Amino acid sequence: MVQVKKASVRNAITESAYELFSRRGYHATTLLDIAQMAGTGVSSLYSYFPSKLHLLYEVVEPWQKDAFERLAARVAGIAEPRARLRAILLGVWRDIPVENVGLANSLMEALASADPGENKPRPLLRWVEERLAQMLEGIVPVRSPGDDQLLTNFFMMAYDGFVINRRLNDLRDIEQLVEIMCDLLLGSRQRAASRRGSRPTRLRKKELVTKSQYARAGR
Repeated sequence: MVQVKKASVRNAITESAYELFSRRGYHATTLLDIAQMAGTGVSSLYSYFPSKLHLLYEVVEPWQKDAFERLAARVAGIAEPRARLRAILLGVWRDIPVENVGLANSLMEALASADPGENKPRPLLRWVEERLAQMLEGIVPVRSPGDDQLLTNFFMMAYDGFVINRRLNDLRDIEQLVEIMCDLLLGSRQRAASRRGSRPTRLRKKELVTKSQYARAGR
């Protein structure tokens, strides 16, 4: 007999999974825990999701996509290139993991112990990298086609490391690391210019006045 799937049961399962993965982590949360909180049985849970990893992706994907869309909206309001890049890196490496450390770390736990012969349930990483590449358009110069994809992949590999080390309380100065990364990608000259703001204009005016004074003195 084919079991009839109900949206209410599916929602109860995903809500329970979201809460438990966020609070306990991936390995400490069992399918029995999720099923009991959802008010159903483990066998019923398998009729909705083929594995624990599929269930994790079901709750991680909407959270992570929403977080990156909100970051993109925030970055869109920043005009200066270095400030945009800084906001992107801080958002990816600091702000998004902080939103839900347990859920972010659950994905690290799951992938670290996943069967290497099995594909990921969903191409979430690919989606995130493409969204990041859109945010970086016009900010970071690329030398050849495909460089932007490699760069966003690097950003996300660093994201994984920051998530893990935040959990282990071994996190370094992310703000300073972001400044160093901006220097590497954009150059330290742009950093100095962005800090001065409108100061160069004022200096030029002062220099013009000084030259005029020297001209009148016959020097």
